[in-house]
Amino acid sequence: MSESTHSRFLISGAGIAGPICAYWLRRSHPHSEITIIERAPEIRKEGQTVDVVTEGRTVFDQMGITERVMESTTKEKGLDFVDSKGGIWGHFPQDSKQASFTREIEIVRGKLASILYVEIKDTVTWRFDDSITSIKQDEDGADVTFQKGGGGRYDILIIADGLASRTRAMAFNQDVRDPIKSLHQYVAGFSLPTIEGESQYAKWYNTSRSRVILHRPDGFGLMRTNFIHIDKTTTTRDICSSKTSIAQQKEYFANLFKGAGWESERIIKGMMEADDFYTYEVGQVKMDKWSKGRVVLIGDAASCPSPISGAGTNVAITQAYTLAAMITKYRGDHEKAFKAYEDDLRKWVEGIQKLPPGVPGLACPKSNWGVRVLLVVTWLGGLIMRSGLIGVLGRWFGGEEKGHRLPPAEVFESGRT
Repeated sequence: MSESTHSRFLISGAGIAGPICAYWLRRSHPHSEITIIERAPEIRKEGQTVDVVTEGRTVFDQMGITERVMESTTKEKGLDFVDSKGGIWGHFPQDSKQASFTREIEIVRGKLASILYVEIKDTVTWRFDDSITSIKQDEDGADVTFQKGGGGRYDILIIADGLASRTRAMAFNQDVRDPIKSLHQYVAGFSLPTIEGESQYAKWYNTSRSRVILHRPDGFGLMRTNFIHIDKTTTTRDICSSKTSIAQQKEYFANLFKGAGWESERIIKGMMEADDFYTYEVGQVKMDKWSKGRVVLIGDAASCPSPISGAGTNVAITQAYTLAAMITKYRGDHEKAFKAYEDDLRKWVEGIQKLPPGVPGLACPKSNWGVRVLLVVTWLGGLIMRSGLIGVLGRWFGGEEKGHRLPPAEVFESGRT
């Protein structure tokens, strides 16, 4: 591609990965057309708390948004495992020197998405409340049509959607669920006001029948709460489908957690009144390839490691940045760019996708006896963590997290046209 010819990029998905990829493509392609298409009518403000470490923090530093991100963190101080009476068993303060449930950057997904939107809103074209309905490729480009009408021809289509991406299914000619490895865990998320005296520690509460309540501060006067349930039948999956109304979903989870103990009744009431309720399935995406022709995947659409991994957002940020770097480095040769992107990251991502044996079932016991055992285990784990033994063992066995090396940011400046 000559310098007089400028690329046309279409990005599907305005969550985290899509806008970050757009930011870096704009850095190296100031005259190219970059469009982001998003099914939702606006940037989604709801969502779970996500953490960002190592690679993601480096990308934020290079974008100059770290200060804004830090101002919007949840200020969560750690995680407590509690019993039905609110008694604390496992106590895990935030600790930057060793493995911790709470990281330095803990932020509600919607707040992070809003920060990214503000950063690039005037530099790209946005198509909200719209989606892709067809993709036809040839050697020179991809012809795309939109649900709201119109379409266009693009040099590269980047799919940055979620776990069950319809656009991915369309592009790769597969069923939506083909690459999904379900972990049979389902989550209903919502927010409710913080009450007086409520701790800045997140609370994890287990009860029988593989049910969990995760209650986390968001730093802005709300608690972001999840009802979590493991169900190996299709019942809960069907309830969490987009075809089920929010009223029906709320009713299902209210009945599921009725009488569950601890603060379940107050939290159920808050869920019924919440205007930011959402549900999702916990699973992983295992794609044989992350690209096909002019189409390439990033984020959950490519390789969702699941929230259980604690690294989904970090993977998405790293993939978005690396793909943009490779497109810039191999300007005009999408095949080389896509191959270099996947070669660089696949092994690292697959390592993150390897979850410990028994996960997530071990953290969601079926019986009351199993819940009691888990509480004892978390009590012991808290003692070990506070003793510093985990950090000592990590250094002894070379287990300190080293992260993944990112392409240098200079590639975006040297590649500008």
